[in-house]
Amino acid sequence: MKFKFNISLFILCVFFQLKTLAGIVILNGLSHIHETNTGSVITGKIRVQNNGTTESKILIYSEDLILSCDKQSDYKNINSHERSSGGWTKLNIEEKTLQENEIYDIWYTINVPENVKGSYWSVIMIEGSKPVKEEINNGIKIDSKVRYAVQVITNVGIPESPKLTFEDTKLTVVDSVQVLNIKLKNSDIFLSKTKINIEIFDNNGKQIKNFETIQKKIYPDKCAVFEVKLLDLPIGKYTGIIMADNGKDLFGSNLSLDIH
Repeated sequence: MKFKFNISLFILCVFFQLKTLAGIVILNGLSHIHETNTGSVITGKIRVQNNGTTESKILIYSEDLILSCDKQSDYKNINSHERSSGGWTKLNIEEKTLQENEIYDIWYTINVPENVKGSYWSVIMIEGSKPVKEEINNGIKIDSKVRYAVQVITNVGIPESPKLTFEDTKLTVVDSVQVLNIKLKNSDIFLSKTKINIEIFDNNGKQIKNFETIQKKIYPDKCAVFEVKLLDLPIGKYTGIIMADNGKDLFGSNLSLDIH
C-alpha cells in the first residue's frame, strides 16, 4: 500500500532585495519604517501587483520576526517577544485575488500604546496560495510556495546616542578569499542602521586599502554580522581600524591582520 503525502515548502523573501517571484511583485519595498510618538495611530500600505498571465490569490497575515545574536532568524506568532508590534497592527484584508496585471494596496494600521519608547517591529506576510513548483518524489508530493516577509518597524520617541559594541572579529577563508567577519551588537532600545568601514595600513603606517560594507539594520539588543572580502590584499601582516557608522556617530576598534 502506498501513501501520498503533501508537503508545502516556502521560498521566503525577506532581508535581500528580491521583489518578484511567481507573478507577485512588491512595488514599494520589503522594509517600512515609521517615526512616531506614543498614543499615535499610523497607517501604511504595501503595494502589490500580479504581473503573471493568470489570476493569483494571496494570503495576508502578521507574524513576529525573532532575532538573536547567536541563532538564525525565525518567525512566530505575534507577541512572541517584548518588542513586538504585531498586536498593535491591523490589516484591512486577509486574502485577495489579483487579476492579471492588477495593482492592489494592502493597508495596515498601527495603534501605538502610551508609555512606550524605542523600536518595535513585526512582519506582514504576503503568501501566494498556488504552488510555484510541484514535485513528486517516492510518493511524496512537495509544493513550493512563495511568501514575502515585509518588515514593519515603528520607532517611538526621539533616539539618543546609539550603543554599539564590537562582539567578535574573525578571519576566515571562503573559496580562497580572505573574509573578515565582524559581529556588531546594538545595546540601545532603538534600531540602528549601520555600515562598516575598514582602513588597512602597512608596516610603515601607510594606508593601502579601504573597504566598506552595505548598510544593515541592527535591532535593539540584537546583532548583525558584516562580511568583508579582503580582495587584492597581498600576503603579509597589517594593522587597521574598523569603524561602525550609523550616520550620526562613529564607533571604532583596532585590527591586526595576518594574511597568509
